[in-house]
Amino acid sequence: MPRVCKVTGKKTEVGMNVSHSERHTKRTFLPNLHTLKFHSDILGRDFSLRLSAAGLRTLTKHGGLDAYVMSKPVSRLTPEMAEIKRAIVKKQGAAEKPAKKAVRKPNRSARLVKKVEAKKSK
Repeated sequence: MPRVCKVTGKKTEVGMNVSHSERHTKRTFLPNLHTLKFHSDILGRDFSLRLSAAGLRTLTKHGGLDAYVMSKPVSRLTPEMAEIKRAIVKKQGAAEKPAKKAVRKPNRSARLVKKVEAKKSK
């Protein structure tokens, strides 16, 4: 199982240990991951997620799993979170599409309208 946060996408990074004599040896920096269960009120089930401490703070800030997932577009979510969002949207039914805006005529000045009418009458 890869060490990747499901919310932030943080993963293992590679760097160097630098000693007092400035010798460089390779090392890895691991994200601060925790496996936690989150309940989805809309879907009525629990999801086990592997999150970093920063990811946990993000979910808390948004008000839970459902609120976080619905506030982000699918393109900004990790694949696992995008799957949860699709399930929520499917459960809620097709999201109502916004009504089309009425086509507006461009604003024309009174002088321009008179010119156009004069050309038509000729």
